Amino acid sequence: MTFAGVLSGAISALIAVKITNQFGLEFDVQFLLSALVSALTVGGKALGKTVANNNSTRIVHAVGMVFNKFSRKNKKS
Repeated sequence: MTFAGVLSGAISALIAVKITNQFGLEFDVQFLLSALVSALTVGGKALGKTVANNNSTRIVHAVGMVFNKFSRKNKKS
């Protein structure tokens, strides 16, 4: 997930350039769009961490059940 922030920043920069060129704007939209993307990225991360902290036991149990379905030990030949 390291590349998610880099990718969203690069895409927002490209979108800002397209918007600026398309509408012939004098001011740089990139700063506004970058601020919005950054705020959403940080806010989403904080929300995800809160959900993970509050539901860690259920999440680990659900992942364990999924892994159990794909385990080779439980498959009968």
